[in-house]
Amino acid sequence: MHIDDEMLKELLTEYGLEQPQIALLRHNENITYKVIDSVDGKAYLLRIHEPVTANIAGLQHTYEGLSAELQLLQDMSEKTELIVRKPIIARSGSMITAIIQDDRRIYCSLLDWIEGRDAKKEDLSNEHIARELGAQTAELHQFLRSYTKVRAGERPSYGLERSELILRQISRGVDMGLFGQKEYAIIEESVQLINTRLAATIHEPVSYGVIHADLNMSNILITEQNKLAFIDFGLFGFGFYMLDVAMVALNVPSAYRGFVLEGYFGEGHTPAHITVILEGFMLMAVLGYYAFQMENVKIHPWIRERMPLLCESRCQPLLRGESIFSSF
Repeated sequence: MHIDDEMLKELLTEYGLEQPQIALLRHNENITYKVIDSVDGKAYLLRIHEPVTANIAGLQHTYEGLSAELQLLQDMSEKTELIVRKPIIARSGSMITAIIQDDRRIYCSLLDWIEGRDAKKEDLSNEHIARELGAQTAELHQFLRSYTKVRAGERPSYGLERSELILRQISRGVDMGLFGQKEYAIIEESVQLINTRLAATIHEPVSYGVIHADLNMSNILITEQNKLAFIDFGLFGFGFYMLDVAMVALNVPSAYRGFVLEGYFGEGHTPAHITVILEGFMLMAVLGYYAFQMENVKIHPWIRERMPLLCESRCQPLLRGESIFSSF
C-alpha cells in the first residue's frame, strides 16, 4: 500500500494536530511513525494497522481486536504505576480512526510518546535491572490476571494451538528451499516435546491468562528517568504467563537470568524445575520469530544460514534431555 504525507496529515487533523512533523519508524506488524506537533512540541506514535506480510495479520488488526488493545492501555495508564503509551482520543470521541484505500478500511491509532531508548544487552547485564525486569513483569501479570474487559475471540491465542500455526508457517521454508525436511523434522519433534510438558498446566488459572506476548528487547524502553517501560502491546492476547517471563529472560545475558526469576517470583521462591518450562518457551519465542519472518524475502538469507545452527545448538540438545536455559 502507498500512504503519502498528505494522507497522514489529513488523518492527524482528526486528532487536532494541524502542523505535524512526520517521520517513518518502521513497517512490521504495523506501519509506525513518530509525529511531533509543531505547535506545542509534543510527540506521538502513529500506527497504521497494516502488516508488512499477510502471514502476520490477525485478530489484532480487526476493529474489535484493536479496541481491546487500546482499552487495555487506557486502563493500565489509569490503574497501575506501569509506564505505558496512552491512547489519544480523536475529535470523534473514538480511539480508532481509519484510512480508506482501494475500498479497504485500514484502522489507525495514535498514542502518546515515551521518551527513551530501546534496552540493549549491556543495559541488561546488571543485577538490579534484571531483578527489576522480573518484578515489573510480575506487576504486569498481577494486573492482567484480574483484567476482564477482553474476551476470547477478540485477541490472539498463544496456547498449544499456536505451536501448530508456527509449524505450518515454518514448513513454508522447506517449500521455498530455505532449509531441508531434516531440519523441519527436528523442529517438529522439539515443539511436540515442549507441548507435552505444557499440556498438564494449561488449565491452571495461575498458568494461563492475558499476557503481553511480545516482550522482546525492542519492546523494553529505558526512559529518560532511567526507568523501564514495556511498550507495543499490539500482540497481546491469551497465553501462558511463563511465555512473557521466558521472553524477558531471553533478553538478559544467561548469567543474570536467575535475577529475573528472583524479581518475578521473589527471592527464594522460584519454583523447582521452572527452567524446564521456560527454556521451552524461549525456543518457541525464537521459532515464532522465524515463522513471523518466513514470507519476508529480505530475511531469507539469514534464515537459510541460521536454521541449521538453531537445530544443532538448541533443538537437538533439548531432545537429548539437556538444559538449554543458559544456551541462548
